[in-house]
Amino acid sequence: MGWGVGVGEKVKIDERWRIVIPSKFRKGLKPKDELTVEGRGSEIILRKVAREDILKEFNEIRLFVDEKLRTLGAESGKHRYGGYKE
Repeated sequence: MGWGVGVGEKVKIDERWRIVIPSKFRKGLKPKDELTVEGRGSEIILRKVAREDILKEFNEIRLFVDEKLRTLGAESGKHRYGGYKE
């Protein structure tokens, strides 16, 4: 049981490496939400992945194709010859 800022609740890791997030920390979360896990020294930090972060990452994906194949449409070239992420 926590008493203030920086003091949380104790949870146990089960034999399958799972933990239960206490209800007071689940505000704004729902099943299947994605969390990022970050380690800082002896601390482990969980953060909800914001939708904007996912969209930003998606928009940064670029497909590249060999110069001689650029006359084909991007969609057909990607599927026929394979594009790759930079």
